Amino acid sequence: MKKDTLSLLRKFVAPEYIYGAGSRKLVDRYANNFGLSKIMLVTDKGVQEAGWSKEVNDILTKAGFEVIVYDNVSPNPRDYEVMNGAKIFEDENCDSIVAVGGGSVMDCAKGIGIVVSNQTNILDFEGVDKVAIPAPPLICIPTTAGTSADVSQFCIITDTTRLVKI
Repeated sequence: MKKDTLSLLRKFVAPEYIYGAGSRKLVDRYANNFGLSKIMLVTDKGVQEAGWSKEVNDILTKAGFEVIVYDNVSPNPRDYEVMNGAKIFEDENCDSIVAVGGGSVMDCAKGIGIVVSNQTNILDFEGVDKVAIPAPPLICIPTTAGTSADVSQFCIITDTTRLVKI
C-alpha cells in the first residue's frame, strides 16, 4: 500500500450496543467480555426515575464491578456536561463507560470517552476525523430510537459559548 493511502486510513472503535426486550439485564456479560473493573454509568434524570439505570447499576454491582453514576446530562448535552463527566471519570479512575438512555446520553457518553482518551476539550473535536485516540470501552443501552446516536460514531454537543451544536 502506498504511503499516501495509509495516511487516509482511520480507525473507529465501535461501542457495544445492547438492544431488545430485557437486554439491559445482560450488561454484566458484556462488561465481563471487555474485562472492565470500574465503570462510569452515564444516564439522565428521566432514565433514573424510570428505574432502568438503577437496575443496570445493581446488575453490574452484583457482578463485582465498581460503578460511578453520572446523570448530569440534559437534552442536547452541553460542552460543560461532557467536561464535568470526563473530570469525574478521571478523578474516579474509571476504565469504561456504560450509557443507559436516549440520544443525549449516548452523545454525552461518547464525548466523555473522547475527552478522556485525547486529553483536551470536547470543542476541539468539531468536524470529522478529529479523534486521534479511540475512547475507552463503551457499552450503550438505548432507551429510545430515532436520533441514530446509538449507531453513529459521531456525537452532537452544544457549544454553550457560541450557542451552536457541533
